[in-house]
Amino acid sequence: MDSPDVRLEVAGDQYGGWTSISIRRGLEQLAGTFDLEVTEQWPGQETERPILEGQECRVLVDGTPVITGYVDDVEVSYDAKGHTVAIRGRDKTCDLVDCCPPSTQMKSADFLALAKKLCAPFGIAVVAECDPGHAAPVKTDEGETVFEILEQQARARAVLLTTDGKGRLVITRLGQKRAGRGFKLGDNVRKASASFSMRERFSEYTVKGQTVASQSWNGEAAAHPKGQAKDPGVTRFRPLTLVAEQDAQGTAQQRAQHECNQRYGKSRRVTYTVYGWYGNGVLWEPGQQADIDDAFAKLSETWVIGSVTWIMDDQGWRSEVTLCPKEAFDVAPPKAAGKGKGKTGGKW
Repeated sequence: MDSPDVRLEVAGDQYGGWTSISIRRGLEQLAGTFDLEVTEQWPGQETERPILEGQECRVLVDGTPVITGYVDDVEVSYDAKGHTVAIRGRDKTCDLVDCCPPSTQMKSADFLALAKKLCAPFGIAVVAECDPGHAAPVKTDEGETVFEILEQQARARAVLLTTDGKGRLVITRLGQKRAGRGFKLGDNVRKASASFSMRERFSEYTVKGQTVASQSWNGEAAAHPKGQAKDPGVTRFRPLTLVAEQDAQGTAQQRAQHECNQRYGKSRRVTYTVYGWYGNGVLWEPGQQADIDDAFAKLSETWVIGSVTWIMDDQGWRSEVTLCPKEAFDVAPPKAAGKGKGKTGGKW
């Protein structure tokens, strides 16, 4: 396949000819980022690049937007022979990460309605790809960012907050999208690194919270709703108790399982560097499931792409793809370590 055509669109004009490109998106990264650089000689300069910080922009890969947001930084270095322009920016959702809304207190807030209300002043659309769950009380603190408020609510509902390349906030759960190709050591994998850790995993997770009593939810259980989940891969006694940030009625068990799964998923990661940006004609993207065949890391699994960095520099076109177990993004119980597929570790 030919090299991807990467364009930066600003004020209706498109700019290409980049000598260095780095674009990153991830399921755990609310705002995608880009870093583009071009070097030009004064005598051969034909296209002016009047790109200013703060301008709206889109980054297009073969005509498809992968970032829709703003230019954060414009840096120029120059001498008597030429100049280099570096342009960096992020998705529109960066404002949710950076900015704080007015203090808000609601007795019962539908999550989708809350997200739309908080995102509206920033001109950010909200898309729900799954049922975002029950209504719950919301009380924000001074200094909390929009993302911190929404992420707290999302964590209690075991949903993900991400973006889609179009500048929208997406509420989702793990889907069934497949990558165009898997990753095989000795085949398409150019370089690899793997990490397996027990540092942040616990044998049992207990989530406690408080809620008001009602006709259907009262007594001691109402005062102290509790959920528990166990990680069968942690064989020694390592309990962890978490206090829910909000009303835990009906969600404590789900939150406990989600905490268990996320810690399990984040404890094992592998990053592959592969040639090009596409696998069998499909752009590598976060959320895709891909098969792994890696004898050195002792992995024969189907994992989820958590993040992708698309790169072009003097070493050519390549992608750095980080994968982790799908349990990091859903509420299914993690597998016991060392049983069947998924056994990792041992002698290296």
